[in-house]
Amino acid sequence: MGPRFLPRPGPVDAEVSGNICRIVDEIIPEQLERAERLVLELTLLGTGISASMSAATGRPEFVGNAPLQVLCLLDVEGPARPSEIARVVGLTSGGTTKLLDRMEGAGLIRRAYGVIETDHRGVEVVLTDDGREMIRTAAIALVQHVPEVSGLVKSIMALLEVLERGN
Repeated sequence: MGPRFLPRPGPVDAEVSGNICRIVDEIIPEQLERAERLVLELTLLGTGISASMSAATGRPEFVGNAPLQVLCLLDVEGPARPSEIARVVGLTSGGTTKLLDRMEGAGLIRRAYGVIETDHRGVEVVLTDDGREMIRTAAIALVQHVPEVSGLVKSIMALLEVLERGN
């Protein structure tokens, strides 16, 4: 069974971009201000989570979105092929290779060759004990900040409700 995570959206094409511009022109100033507030709250949430995880793990270079997604994917779903990791993380195959090279060099993951029964040339990426320890440490750091995170999430939810109603 494949990962349950959703892939990142692809690049915005010209038609979508034009539609976004038309929608922005129709948004009333109060909605736009609330939407901007929502973006701010989301970035604050992400910054706070990253800061606490960086401090806890001592490895800030691996606390960004892509490395954390890889570690969580492997911890939750088990070993995965690089192409599946690329789909989940939203990187190109080259970008995924570079990320996995860095993570393997740091001892967080390892590549296993010849272990896929249907494709003996295939590669599978496996979480190491160090990688598992790092993601667990990061998760504990997050749990310790639940009250702060909870307040931001409540603020985000309130903004979403207002935007959804269009008031």
